Amino acid sequence: MTVPGFKVIIVGGGPVGLTAAIALAKAGIDFVVLERRPDIIIDAGSNLVMLPNGMRALYQLGLGDALDAVSSPLSGIECIDHQGKPISEMQWFFHLKEKFGTFPRVLSRHDLTKVLYEGIPTHARSNIRTNKKVSNITVEGDRTIVSCADGTSYSGSIVIGADGAHSSVRQYMRTLGLNAGSSDINDEQPFLTTYRCLWLRIPTSICHDLEPGTTKETHGPGAATQFFVGEETAVIGLYETLEAPTRDRFRFTQADEDAIVERWGHLPLTSKGDLSLKKAYEGRVQSGLVSLEEGVVKNWSWDGRIALVGDAAHKFTPSTGAGCNNGILDIVSLANEIHKAVESAGGSEPSKALLDSAFRAYQDARFDTVTGGCGRSGRATAMATWQTKTLAFVDRHVLSVHALQKFLAGLGAPETANMQVFDYIKAEERMMGKVPWTNPMPAVAKVN
Repeated sequence: MTVPGFKVIIVGGGPVGLTAAIALAKAGIDFVVLERRPDIIIDAGSNLVMLPNGMRALYQLGLGDALDAVSSPLSGIECIDHQGKPISEMQWFFHLKEKFGTFPRVLSRHDLTKVLYEGIPTHARSNIRTNKKVSNITVEGDRTIVSCADGTSYSGSIVIGADGAHSSVRQYMRTLGLNAGSSDINDEQPFLTTYRCLWLRIPTSICHDLEPGTTKETHGPGAATQFFVGEETAVIGLYETLEAPTRDRFRFTQADEDAIVERWGHLPLTSKGDLSLKKAYEGRVQSGLVSLEEGVVKNWSWDGRIALVGDAAHKFTPSTGAGCNNGILDIVSLANEIHKAVESAGGSEPSKALLDSAFRAYQDARFDTVTGGCGRSGRATAMATWQTKTLAFVDRHVLSVHALQKFLAGLGAPETANMQVFDYIKAEERMMGKVPWTNPMPAVAKVN
């Protein structure tokens, strides 16, 4: 249903923002995407793991074939310690395949954003604007105005902040709340950083015949690695514990990268010991050093005008691969609520009160799930880096038991199976395992 005058401004053109654009386009809702970088599809950043719930949402958007073509399925995980001695063979991905019909898949940020960009209807791609760094957000009557550093401004009904952990939308949302005397104000620095991550991309030619989809992890006191092998490149993430948790933001230099490699370059990435972190770093084609913020923002929206999604609302460590997937599931829930608000308004622009109710329903539907997921991700990082003697013991001697892995996977299955789907998008189910999905997709009409 197209509603004259109703327009959504999406700030952030990463995977979550682009998913929002596709979902709104399929609902017939006008939008514009504002991305601060010069290009939407960039060849940078670490790889992303798509879990069954995130994949299912993208499949419903019609992206299944394109997604499968540029990603590799993940199977077992070999875990070793800092000396290269085996710890365990983790079977999580096999259990996910058994329960939901598919292995998780790994792909580059470049390939995922390309699939999502090409999933936006051709006529709507002109609504994506790059080099748009947000400099202010104001509300004038029933319009929300987003101003950019280049002097341009955009007027819309609502703003979706999909602009990451250091969200400018969240910052301006806080300012609007303070100016209005609201009691629902988020902390200025809502996320806590306990770890930093050095990521690097290497060509598969130096991976010594490791098959695409191979996953290796190195665990031990103070640092852990994750190593994902793709078709043409492999990505390594080194998670290092900070001396003390902080809420401050860091901007790292090349000297900081060199120092972390000096500290941990000896770590083996495989049990064979023929590929160390230092050797991988020397053969890298890309690298970066970033903070790993964690936490869940208290308020995800303001006054029916602004809503936060993805890392702007909740930030996970990458250990479980759940961050991007939860951002995509945010869009499923939020798009459903916006679509219902539009329908309730009967073709007119939804009122601020109706949109405020929609935003609150979205947060209510997602808050407990992401809070639990954020906690599990943080505990996984703490266990891999052996933050305590107890966690080290559990990592080495308890989680290695395959029967326990299967039991724990079963405990988490109901939450995964209970994921929302887009209420207004008809699609055929492509993923089916032993655990049925709680919410079926709207059925495609069968042709006799």
